[in-house]
Amino acid sequence: MRNLLILLLIIVGSNLYGQTDSTEKAAIYNSFMSKTITQEEYSDIGARWNLTIKKISKYPDLPLDQFGQVHYSFLNKFKNTDKAKLFHRALEYLSINYGIAPANFYSNLEEGKIIFGNSFNVDATITGTYTCIITIKDEKIMTEYINIGCQIVFPSGDAYIPESTRNFTINQFYPVSLKNAKEWNRNLNLFKVTNEYLKAEVDRLRDYSLNYDSNYNF
Repeated sequence: MRNLLILLLIIVGSNLYGQTDSTEKAAIYNSFMSKTITQEEYSDIGARWNLTIKKISKYPDLPLDQFGQVHYSFLNKFKNTDKAKLFHRALEYLSINYGIAPANFYSNLEEGKIIFGNSFNVDATITGTYTCIITIKDEKIMTEYINIGCQIVFPSGDAYIPESTRNFTINQFYPVSLKNAKEWNRNLNLFKVTNEYLKAEVDRLRDYSLNYDSNYNF
């Protein structure tokens, strides 16, 4: 208990960025100090949390903006490629990979903006949702993801009662450590899959834009 308390005191006093394992531990500590949880609960949650993180190797950090909202931002550079060409490459990529225009699709070459809503599968019952903002200048594409959330299907457990569906923002799932422990793995997997999917989307757009000219070598 003493070692855990010392560790959490160090964490609370350190500079924190984003939603991380450190902020989770700080949340547990703050709940104990505010007497929201008892000393026994504090010790039990801390021990189970450390074991959970050890099993998954690393907490899937989430980037937060100045308002505490999950906000991803990626910048890629393309030497000697102007704004118009990058803009049309991005539109081609979206058409090829999504088949039809995503929800609420907006594009403006003059502004160098492409905005749309889309979704991705997390597991059999969870679908991730987000808004993507692509900002394009000469030689640069900045991709941002905001309004991150998900839709969860809850089985009824009764053949005569239909399943229910609820929408959530990703902010509602953290601090994970203070939610029902039975939901920890589900919530951490949501973070992990979201990180991996959005980063992969940025990489695919970058690769398509870089290799665009090769499509015309025939």
